Amino acid sequence: MAEMRRCKHCHQPFCPRPQNRQQQYCATPTCQQARKRDWHQQKLRTDPDYRANQHEAQRCWRERNPDYWREYRKRNPDYARRNREHQQERNQRLREQCPGLVPIAKMDASTPKSPISPGRYLLSRVDSGPIAKMDSLIVEINIVSRG
Repeated sequence: MAEMRRCKHCHQPFCPRPQNRQQQYCATPTCQQARKRDWHQQKLRTDPDYRANQHEAQRCWRERNPDYWREYRKRNPDYARRNREHQQERNQRLREQCPGLVPIAKMDASTPKSPISPGRYLLSRVDSGPIAKMDSLIVEINIVSRG
């Protein structure tokens, strides 16, 4: 009799295929989807080349489909409403966890209240807190001298 194992996703017993001695997931579509998702997430965590390729592919897709999310929100108003509500909840939790944190905004969503004057500045890295893109750098600008 073949060895029985428990599926890593659904925890149901299954008989692994003899061709795959390391098999951890049963053959159901849901469990196979979970296996692929787990592999993808692990690969993103551990393989910088894979992560860079994924980032580049997403960037290219966004360039080819610039209005995708705008159109999606128009076609799915319930999604947009629910997303706004959830974002407000996340912002509230963030304000409670990190008092004094600057509100979240896209870099092109607002214009500065006072434009930066010409001069020499010292840029210092500032902890970005719990929300940041992996390629972002938040800095504090202090005037060293004018002119």
